[in-house]
Amino acid sequence: MFGARTVLAVLAFVFYLDQAHAVTLTATVDKTEATLQDQILLTLSVKGAQSSEMPKFPPVRAFDVIPRGSTTSMQIINGQISSSVDYNYVLLPKLKGSFEIGPATITHQGKTIASSTVTLTIGEAHSQPQSQKDLFITTAISTKDPYVNEQIIYTFRLYRRVKIANATLENPSFEGFRVEPLGEERQYETVLNGRTFVVTEIKQALFPTREGRTEIGPARIQCDVAVRSQRRRGFFDDSFFGFSQTEPRVLHAPPLEVNVRPLPPEGKTPLFSNLVGTFNLEASVSKKQLEVGDTTTLTLTLRGTGNIKDAQEPEFPSLTYFKVYDDKPTLTIDPSGDVYGGTLTVKKALVPLEEGTLKIPPLTFTYFNPESGRYELCKSSPLTLQVLPSRDKEKLHLVEAVGTTTSKEEIKILGKDILPLKTSLAALQPSAIIPWHWSYLIFWLFPILGYAGTVLHTSRKRRLQEDLSYARSKSAMKEFNKKIAEVKKEINSNDASGFYRLTLRAIKIFFGDKLHLTGSALTPLEIENELHRCTLPKERIAEVREVLNTLEAGQFAFQGLSKKEKEDLLHKVKTLASFFDKRIKK
Repeated sequence: MFGARTVLAVLAFVFYLDQAHAVTLTATVDKTEATLQDQILLTLSVKGAQSSEMPKFPPVRAFDVIPRGSTTSMQIINGQISSSVDYNYVLLPKLKGSFEIGPATITHQGKTIASSTVTLTIGEAHSQPQSQKDLFITTAISTKDPYVNEQIIYTFRLYRRVKIANATLENPSFEGFRVEPLGEERQYETVLNGRTFVVTEIKQALFPTREGRTEIGPARIQCDVAVRSQRRRGFFDDSFFGFSQTEPRVLHAPPLEVNVRPLPPEGKTPLFSNLVGTFNLEASVSKKQLEVGDTTTLTLTLRGTGNIKDAQEPEFPSLTYFKVYDDKPTLTIDPSGDVYGGTLTVKKALVPLEEGTLKIPPLTFTYFNPESGRYELCKSSPLTLQVLPSRDKEKLHLVEAVGTTTSKEEIKILGKDILPLKTSLAALQPSAIIPWHWSYLIFWLFPILGYAGTVLHTSRKRRLQEDLSYARSKSAMKEFNKKIAEVKKEINSNDASGFYRLTLRAIKIFFGDKLHLTGSALTPLEIENELHRCTLPKERIAEVREVLNTLEAGQFAFQGLSKKEKEDLLHKVKTLASFFDKRIKK
């Protein structure tokens, strides 16, 4: 028989276990009233479990819900262990009114656990101008009523007066548009209403592919905002020594409406090239005076701004007095500047078949100019060639017959062999040729090796011109070293943010060139995932992630590194770049 104390102890222990394993789910928000311009932080806390599945809650039509990760905590109070997992979300209001969020649910040990509901009231947006905020984004387009295939400049700007970290830009889907990058992001300072902002600007060229009304969706950027800690550690204030904490923030810009107009039928001719923009056409030849059978190179250069990627070779006229050999056209895009454009180069080898003054007529095509709203004719200048008789007429006969009326033909001497006749029988003996002798090997191998080298050089040069991915990968290290030369100037600077920013930019663009991605927009996690796809050593990939996180965090830290620490970090960055330059084969 158990004593009463033993029974009570067992009951108490069972009660303790039941309480220790009790799991609860609660929902909290940082505010219950907000405007259309605000954001709401929602936290779903699972207590009593060190890990759990992600909570589920019904669709929320009045808000955009953006997950912001989870945090796990554990406490021991009076010998009792309590643990919790917080799942964080950012709610972006889309409609005005009063809305009920939840309940959220989880399943634990076969049981469904629900949270309470949260009621949110969303009102009209404040009339406070953007320039009164410390952190905001804007988006703009160069025109709201373009023609089909007309270039639109989409500009994203991030304005900040506070330090941020882990910034991730979520571009709109741009459905109904072809998107082309416009150079690298720019960073500069500007003054709005007497307040100085650091601006990060990204431009893209959009080409609408269909007519009618369409919408460019909202742009969002997720980031962590550095805020001064309100706590004091002992005698000293944290902010004096650079200690800080961050809070998540989601910035968003409203969608943009675009009305795409069709190209007008008036003035459209069969010569229309489907190009929309401004273009010009030039024609030139490498030689204007040559002989029959000689070769000259005709170069056609189509240059302009607009949808140059849709450009095709202008219709070439029939040239009856030439043999024409085509070469593959090359397209060169100019990634810099405020507009998208480039050059299409077409080369043809021309071999004149007769002498005289030969003309190459002008080449023409039509493009649509959105500024004038008309189809315009693009025309090259005519070319004139002076073709002379060929001087290289080979004399193949030394004698010819004079008469054909008799059985014995008379012979006319046309030329004499100046070599003496050999009268000795020794002259008829064959000369000994040793094919494996080094002089013969050199004689035969030299032209073969020279030809092979020429073919390889030409092939590589053509690939660099035609394969953008290959060209970027081959020049990645060279461009990286140029940027590192600028970084070295920042080592002695008192402003450490410039060193971090330029070094991070250099290594990001390096990996972007090697992986054929937009390097400046890559996050450390994206670079890490791409490197894993290339099946590279995991320990070196971990080093890259560590260095990228150090550089990214260093831009916004209140304390910087010493000169020696900067030099060591830069050396590590260069070592990693050299390692991956040899192993990434894209």
